[in-house]
Amino acid sequence: MSITREVLTRMGASAANADKYLDSLNAAMAVHGIDSSLRVAHFLAQLMHESGMLKTTVENMNYSAERLQAVFPRYFPTAAEAAAHANQPERIGNRVYGGRMGNGAEATGDGYRYRGRGLIQLTGKSNYRAFSAWIGDDVVAMPERVATQYAVQSAVYFWERNGLNALADVDDLSTITRRVNGGLNGFAHRRELLEKARRALAELAARGAVELHAGPVFKATHKVVPAALNLRTAPRAADNTRMATLAQGCLVEVLGAADADVWVRVRILLDGVLREGFVAARFLEPLVRGRARTAVASEAAAASLPAAHMQQGRADITRARDGGRAYPLGEEGRPARGGRTTQARAAALDAIVDYLDVAAPAHRRYQPQGGATYCNIYATDFAYLCGAYLPRVWWSGPALRRIAAGETVAVSYGQTVRELNANALFDWLEDHGTAFGWVREVDPTLLQAAANAGEVCLIVAQRRDLNSPGHITVVVPERDGAVARRNARGEVVQPLESQAGTRNVLRAPAANAWWLHARFRAHAFWRHP
Repeated sequence: MSITREVLTRMGASAANADKYLDSLNAAMAVHGIDSSLRVAHFLAQLMHESGMLKTTVENMNYSAERLQAVFPRYFPTAAEAAAHANQPERIGNRVYGGRMGNGAEATGDGYRYRGRGLIQLTGKSNYRAFSAWIGDDVVAMPERVATQYAVQSAVYFWERNGLNALADVDDLSTITRRVNGGLNGFAHRRELLEKARRALAELAARGAVELHAGPVFKATHKVVPAALNLRTAPRAADNTRMATLAQGCLVEVLGAADADVWVRVRILLDGVLREGFVAARFLEPLVRGRARTAVASEAAAASLPAAHMQQGRADITRARDGGRAYPLGEEGRPARGGRTTQARAAALDAIVDYLDVAAPAHRRYQPQGGATYCNIYATDFAYLCGAYLPRVWWSGPALRRIAAGETVAVSYGQTVRELNANALFDWLEDHGTAFGWVREVDPTLLQAAANAGEVCLIVAQRRDLNSPGHITVVVPERDGAVARRNARGEVVQPLESQAGTRNVLRAPAANAWWLHARFRAHAFWRHP
């Protein structure tokens, strides 16, 4: 597929810079298999971030003492060392890159000579040497040519060499970012650019301005045998490797063995998006030969079922009322999610959290009482004010059959609709969420980044005993004094949550990953752009 100038300008490039690189980008992407909407969107997101919206093709090594200690603490551990190098780009480059990545010692000047260049910052003499062999031209002797003549080609080389198409196919922004950056620096901005690229490509395709290629084909080879099977991020059984829970009969594509055939690496189609992970091999059954099934990763389908609501706009359905919980909030002056920028949308979410004020004793709609808790009420109220459909009530089985037959069905409590608790919301999101705009996530870091960008984000877990309550929480934007909990690598391990339950919490990360507790059969992360 080919992109247009508008894709790049909508992501933040100037028209002049978009025109400068457009033809080279289209030619290089076509030759090197960056040819589906996911691959193009991920490639452009990383490229645009690394190049400052196509403005920069040479790494800027001019740092103040304060920034040196923030960005390169390993190389400038003391304030005195940082001050001695501040605002001296050549000395900084030699200190940071000297003696590694094929560069000579600091005194040789290789660190600065082979600093980052190109649209995805090719860095280090060994990488310049490898790129020379790939492109068939010597850039080691004249490294500045990477920034001028080969800015696009060096970016495509890096992408291809690091196998990033395969990661784009499974929408793995976190791992792509680590491969490009070495960590998660600028992760929120990279994610914002990725979403801009997705939207631009989809909207331009709808107008016929670009042609989207189908995603990679999913070829199911096995099915899940037990009632539930954990998909894991690594071939080992541990709480911190659980990615998602696969139901009995779920189709998977086995990609290869891992760990002496005890584990296998698999690909699944999870709510329309390809994901990869590991499962225990003994819990899979091969499909009958000749009956392997194929599917293509695709965008979520449009809703084919109508939303169900009890009467909306009732002024007597308030936060303070102890009752009427089947109805959506109707009191006057309630806020809504709005704003054109991610900052404005995140601020709107914050305003909704403050308005609902789930921990306020006066807001009896959410307060636990007599053993009853109202996490589902709070989550659906939050989504309702944000304009994301999360049902407080949903159609009964007979009503769904009438709707499928083409009949218009009126909402009637206990007759055509029933209330949904957290366990039922888990099922509803799996069955109908994508049709109503919800997107499944598997990474807490991405989930928190989405909330910070103004998206509606949820964590929902279903109990093993369906007669016991499940749980659902809202992940909210970080702000001064309220942030997610991260590990030493910068990955989110406990997002910033807001919830009703046995203890109502306005904003705080949980003490642990509660959704991984043995009492829950399965969990899921969801976001609504």
